[in-house]
Formats: sequence, C-alpha cells, structure tokens
Amino acid sequence: MAGPINFPQILMGQKPPKITIDLEKCTVPFLCKKCLQICPVRVYATRPIEKRDFSIPPKERVDPTKWVILPTWADWCNGCGACVEECPKDAITIQLGDQTIAP
Repeated sequence: MAGPINFPQILMGQKPPKITIDLEKCTVPFLCKKCLQICPVRVYATRPIEKRDFSIPPKERVDPTKWVILPTWADWCNGCGACVEECPKDAITIQLGDQTIAP
C-alpha cells in the first residue's frame, strides 16, 4: 500500500475520494465495525438497510437487525488506507484521484 495522500492536494480542486464497500462481502457490519473503529477521521456510519415504518403492523415491518455500513463522510477521507487494511472481508476500496487503495 502506498502512503497517505497529501490531504491539502485533495482540497485544491480535486474530486473527493470515492469509497466503495462490497456489500456482498460486508454482511455483518454492525457486529464487525472494524472500519468504524480504525478510521482516524470517522468516515463511516452504520444504519439499518431499510427505514422502519411504525405505521404498519409489526409482522409486516422490515427486519431491524439487518444493517449496512456507509462512507457517509467520504469527503473527509485522508487516504491513509487503515480501513482497507483492517477490513477482514476485503470489502473496502478507496479511489483518490488516479490512486486506488484496495486489498
């Protein structure tokens, strides 16, 4: 893995990083949370896959135990790659300009 990207260069007119999470590999993010714990700038957040609607009968509601992890604040990413290295499922890829940080 290459070293961290020079963050000021990203702010100087370049596109924000694109963080891709393979949801077929990352199947239990609420239990794992390794990327949440390791990220120094707190890029990631978890949420239920579907919004719960309490106006419908309980038996018809979505499963509240199914969660997804999202790079909610991807524009904060500094390119350190700690999340990519820490992910036990190799589910995270970061694209910063012409550099790709992948497992």
